[in-house]
Amino acid sequence: MGQAGKSTRKMAQSRRRTTNLILVGVLILAILLALTIQNARALGLGGGAVLGLLILLRVLPDLIDKPIKRRVKEERRADRGAAAEEVVGDLLSGLNEDFFVLHDISSPYGNIDHIVIGKTSGVFLLETKAHGGRVEILQDGLLVNSKPPEKDFIAQALKNTYWLRDEIEKVIGSKVWITPVVVFTNAFVEAGKPIKGVYVVNKKFLPNLLHRQMKSSSGLSTIWDIRQRIAQRLEGR
Repeated sequence: MGQAGKSTRKMAQSRRRTTNLILVGVLILAILLALTIQNARALGLGGGAVLGLLILLRVLPDLIDKPIKRRVKEERRADRGAAAEEVVGDLLSGLNEDFFVLHDISSPYGNIDHIVIGKTSGVFLLETKAHGGRVEILQDGLLVNSKPPEKDFIAQALKNTYWLRDEIEKVIGSKVWITPVVVFTNAFVEAGKPIKGVYVVNKKFLPNLLHRQMKSSSGLSTIWDIRQRIAQRLEGR
């Protein structure tokens, strides 16, 4: 249920529109400054005012250069993120009828990319990452290309996991074990133990993980039976 990468695509498009509006606004401002300078005598502007306008016109491109580059970088990151979510979404669509999949679920801690309910294997929360290169598994965190990532992916996954656990509890009346997974679609992920209970894998190892029997939960059969009700709650219906 849902569409993988939908909200991230919208985010990228929104950022792109905002960037374009900023560029148009700066262009209009530059034209107005140039016209003002050209008609300075008719407007009664003195030499000091003209000089100030010339300086502003000259430094305007430099003033917006870094902010625009930052916004373009954020747009591209969102596009890559959406593509990664779509890749994992396609992979999950190949699971058999013993799996129920939800995509793009909104939470207070950022969207949950995918939720997988396995009839016998358990409930999984998937956070998808598009980073390339190499991922190192440490005892209390991870490194991407020998550097800490821009966000704490483990903390993000855990916050969403606790929220999801509480939401499901509101439907079934008891807590259920949820397995959080951070999935990298393009990076090589070193073998390692889960970090604070969060599995970190490359996409090719995800199907095997989803078929494994995780910690047993007395509520799993109930979750499977009322999975549509759970989906409706999570989707806000």
